Amino acid sequence: MKQILWVLTLVGVIGCGGASKQYLLSVNGEQVSGAAKHTTQIGVDKIIVPGYLEESRIPVQKPGGEIRYRDEGWAVPAATSLTNSLIYALQKRFSNPNVYLFPWDVEREQGMRIKVVIQRFIYSGGKVILEANYFIKRIGSRHKRSYLFAVEVPSAEDTPSVIRAMGDAFGKLTAEIGQKL
Repeated sequence: MKQILWVLTLVGVIGCGGASKQYLLSVNGEQVSGAAKHTTQIGVDKIIVPGYLEESRIPVQKPGGEIRYRDEGWAVPAATSLTNSLIYALQKRFSNPNVYLFPWDVEREQGMRIKVVIQRFIYSGGKVILEANYFIKRIGSRHKRSYLFAVEVPSAEDTPSVIRAMGDAFGKLTAEIGQKL
């Protein structure tokens, strides 16, 4: 009985020794600027991220293509956080509450649809690199406009600086999407 209690205590202590700090990946608030009011419904697909961002810890690319993970982790899965951040940024930019996760559950689907696929989003060699492609499509139309996006944001190596740079990079992507709408 004492051995079982000892093992349970050890597992509990080890389980609590995970990431001490957690970070949220999102657009930096000061980057969300207002634009003309836009009342069209906007549907945002869940953002697709590279496999290394699906981990609960923060990735860093080392020379030779090696990816290492920091001890700190994401407070929310990166894809969910980025998707919610894009929705919020578009709502604020256009003063429009009609920006939803796509597909939405409404009787009559109309408006615009946005899909973002992130190819690369990582800190490497003193900068955060974001490479993505996205499309904007009027719902009900076969025509869609596709775009490539790439940006590098300088950053110090410490985790708070990397997260800030990631927020800046994603903010630039969000601003470009807002301009294309």
